[in-house]
Amino acid sequence: MSRYLGVDEAAAYLAVSRRWMYRESRRHGLPRYYFGGKLRFKIIDLDKWAQQQKVT
Repeated sequence: MSRYLGVDEAAAYLAVSRRWMYRESRRHGLPRYYFGGKLRFKIIDLDKWAQQQKVT
């Protein structure tokens, strides 16, 4: 079962600001979900996205 994080939890998980999560999640293609009008993120999606950001 996948766990969903709220904006504050997801921002802390990625070590970015809450503002970044709102502003940049769409721009950078982070998978996101809306439940009851609130933005949510799956931990597994955040991990996959972060791996794709690797700079070589």
